[in-house]
Amino acid sequence: MISERIFRLSEKVRNTPAEICLDRARLITKFYSEPSMEPFILRRAKSFQYVLENKKIFIDDDSVLAGHLASRLHAVPIYPEVTAWLYDDLETIDTRSSDHFKFIPGEKDELRTIVEAWKGRTFGDLTGALVDADMNTMINIGIFTKGVSNLSTMNHAPAYYDMVHRGYRYYIDKCKENIAALEDMDIDTMEKQITWQSMIIVMEAIIKFAHRYADLAEKMAGECSDSERKAQLLAMAENCRVVPENPPQNFQQAAQFVWFTHLALMMEVNGGDHCIGRFDQYMYPFYKKDLENGVSEAFIADVIHEFKLKFGELWVLRTNRESQAYPGCPLWIHMMIGGVLPDGKDGCNELTNAILHCMDDLQTKEPCVSFRYHDGVNQDTFRLALAVARKGGSHPAFFNDSTNISHLLTLGHTLKEARDWGICGCIEPSVPGITDFQSNAGYFNPIKVFEITMNNGVDPVTKVQIGPRTGDVTTFTSVKQLMDAYETQQAFFMKKFIVLFNRIISCHAHALPTVTASCFTYGCIEKGRILQRKGAEHRYSAVAISGVANVADSLAAIEECVFDKKYLTMSELVKLLETNFEGKENMRQLLINKAPKYGNNIDSVDEYAHWLADLCNEQVVQYRDGRDGQFTTVIASQSYNVVLGRLIGATPDGRLAFTDLADNASPMIGMDVNGPTAVVNSISALDPLIPQSGVLVNQRFDPAITKGEKGLDILETVVRTFFNQRGQHIQVNIVDDETLRAAQKDPQSHRNILVRVAGYSAYFVDLEKDIQDNIIARTLQQTL
Repeated sequence: MISERIFRLSEKVRNTPAEICLDRARLITKFYSEPSMEPFILRRAKSFQYVLENKKIFIDDDSVLAGHLASRLHAVPIYPEVTAWLYDDLETIDTRSSDHFKFIPGEKDELRTIVEAWKGRTFGDLTGALVDADMNTMINIGIFTKGVSNLSTMNHAPAYYDMVHRGYRYYIDKCKENIAALEDMDIDTMEKQITWQSMIIVMEAIIKFAHRYADLAEKMAGECSDSERKAQLLAMAENCRVVPENPPQNFQQAAQFVWFTHLALMMEVNGGDHCIGRFDQYMYPFYKKDLENGVSEAFIADVIHEFKLKFGELWVLRTNRESQAYPGCPLWIHMMIGGVLPDGKDGCNELTNAILHCMDDLQTKEPCVSFRYHDGVNQDTFRLALAVARKGGSHPAFFNDSTNISHLLTLGHTLKEARDWGICGCIEPSVPGITDFQSNAGYFNPIKVFEITMNNGVDPVTKVQIGPRTGDVTTFTSVKQLMDAYETQQAFFMKKFIVLFNRIISCHAHALPTVTASCFTYGCIEKGRILQRKGAEHRYSAVAISGVANVADSLAAIEECVFDKKYLTMSELVKLLETNFEGKENMRQLLINKAPKYGNNIDSVDEYAHWLADLCNEQVVQYRDGRDGQFTTVIASQSYNVVLGRLIGATPDGRLAFTDLADNASPMIGMDVNGPTAVVNSISALDPLIPQSGVLVNQRFDPAITKGEKGLDILETVVRTFFNQRGQHIQVNIVDDETLRAAQKDPQSHRNILVRVAGYSAYFVDLEKDIQDNIIARTLQQTL
């Protein structure tokens, strides 16, 4: 059971309307209106210092942890120096169908003025100028998306395991020592000095920001007549004096330390996807110490609840298109629990169980709680995690230690490093504290490339010759010819995609550094380099691959129905696709029912999925990213399967024009008919060791078959079967169609239903109807 205080906080977080906050936009615009010849890194550090010194702050009446992203609860700040897209999307922010935000009366006009002042001068303008006409056409017709062009480097995971034992003052002193040791000045040493100075400015600013909350808490305590609340405020004030400057002394201070750091990462430059690491490991000593000192389990549970609710309150503002692709405003903030320790032993402990019990009492949209499974996992803790997921809150997601550690070893990590992994992004493994990882290189869309291949390089939707001429498919006599043509087309588009991303990622180093993240990543202070200038030793970027099932099913349909059984000719197939099967439903059903479908453990079609995953990976990893880092692939689409599907005509798998694609690595909707074990067997045939950044798998189960111990046995069998075949990740929704359709009809009575959308969870009723329908359409597994 949760306390009354946590219940009130939860209700506020869930029910306070999301609004636009102009506080930061005003401050950053004022700061940059002053002329300066300072180096850009120093200028950026001082801009953040200015924001933290002048930002409006408040303390909620029910909080014991201080700090909010905006000037009021559930509001979202604006980053006008970054977001060029505001020129086009500003007018619809409060009316769009997905993730809309209200304005305080009069502030929409003020935002128009601020945006106009930045017009042509934002980071988005800088990166937008790097997109040539062909690339822009490829983006618009759905071949790929543009990655991190309107925000800075994401996916950061600080070295919390050391930070909580050191405090910021340790890192400030390191920077000062490095500056003092400088002798002769040249170009390189000047850059180092400027970088260390910038780091000091930012860390001192965050400390002073904490002290502002201490001052406010003391003031509120002096005016408070309630003795219990007065004590809470005085404790908050003391905590904010101690952390993050110094090492925390108890569990509450440690949670406050992590929260201030995460808040700074987000406030500096619209950062998302930041992993809070192995929370049950670095927080465990504080948990044990508190219990030994007489602190109650109930108090610690309250701190865990509020800590999670802090993340649940966070919002980011995205473009209109991204709000449709990432509905429910996900931040992909992963809290890792379980897994092996650096010495290979099981890491499950009493705090792991306490976190899971807290989840059983109260689920939150963020953070994404991610459970690390391994063969030696504590069985009771694993079953508890399954039981929590079964309850319907869509957390935790399950990740396979063995596969993720293997990925990180191939990326150059030592075994001890690899065993300490966390998730940055939706499912992508990285090692906290030593990695500069970028999950948002963009989404590459093979089924659109396949459609263009079927039309000899022409996009049939826009009639534009966008790809190379690889042959008239009506003259092809084998699937092999089609696959060869596809390979040529994909290589052409993949190179364009990589070139575009590398142009954009290079801009970060010269215009939009993330100084805060650089302070807490090994290598940056040591080298005197920010993350974006190769500060971290480990650097890599992930290219997301979507629509795998559609390509596999299309190739299987052509092989079976055109070349093997000759139910129709290639010319007839092309005509059917051009006309969207109009008047030929019988032929569409033939393509659906006569050909094998991915997701049913059928080798002939699963081999096509493997071929595509392998081909994408081979074409991607031959390149280096703009930071001289490695490229990886991840099989994931988020909700771009809906957004990109609107740009693609009918496909040979029987899919109608402009309808949804398969989501992530899962089978096409309704095509998996042999149960969840068959699904995970097909996905395993992709070879989960190929995409080094993971394979995103959604599965939805009927609550009727997951009841009781037998139901847990079913879930455990599915997870273990998949992970025994080197599966990397699986996430489950335990909810039936009737409940979801009832929520569509009466959202107010179903406001707290959480569903797994992709690599994140969202409240079902907050999603627009297209996404809701896509989730309902996912196969409801009713047997093994």
